[in-house]
Amino acid sequence: MKVAPSRNRNTAVAWDPAHLELLGVETKLSVTEMHHGYCAARFRPLSLERELPVPLVAVSTHLTPYSAEVAAQEAQLLCARARRYGGIALVGGDINHVPLGDEEIDWTRVKPYNRASRCHRRKSPDEPWIGNRVVGETFRDGEFTDVAAYLADKLEDRSLRECTGKGGLLRVDQVHVTDSLVPAIKDYWRVGPGEDSDHYGVGVNLDLDRTDHSQAHDWT
Repeated sequence: MKVAPSRNRNTAVAWDPAHLELLGVETKLSVTEMHHGYCAARFRPLSLERELPVPLVAVSTHLTPYSAEVAAQEAQLLCARARRYGGIALVGGDINHVPLGDEEIDWTRVKPYNRASRCHRRKSPDEPWIGNRVVGETFRDGEFTDVAAYLADKLEDRSLRECTGKGGLLRVDQVHVTDSLVPAIKDYWRVGPGEDSDHYGVGVNLDLDRTDHSQAHDWT
């Protein structure tokens, strides 16, 4: 396991060396540019039918919960760092903000400080709260695909968009993959943490033999 430095709460990446060879870890902007930080590990997957042309990058992160706009700037940074090593990459963690395509929740059931952080500004107290989806828009515009949303639409199964905050209503925990990994998406599920966390975990199954090698690119 590699743990990234952080000003607040650390992020980490763990792996099975029987399946993934660690090539390196990047955390250089974790403390200076982000509230919680990120850990970007580079791997060579083992025993594939065809070796990947560039490393597989797995980014573990925790975006700031205090502002959708600031979290979107953090997401912009992660879109770049994830693609830094050739473009076969995923970003996963506590994204904290409203994903694209999920239904609008009943914001009156959400604490005021979370509404102020996760919703658009209102012109008056009588206007309804509307979730700010700028973080999801940032990942989309960075050409990342939200795994749960992708499978929910493909399988016509809205249950895959279930919330992941145990005390809340939002699917705040997300995994986003670059275009090269979209063909590799096989499955997604929530993981019940018991008493160990206030969030559900999420799991993603990727068949890396189905990776689209043509989407790999040089960094410029």
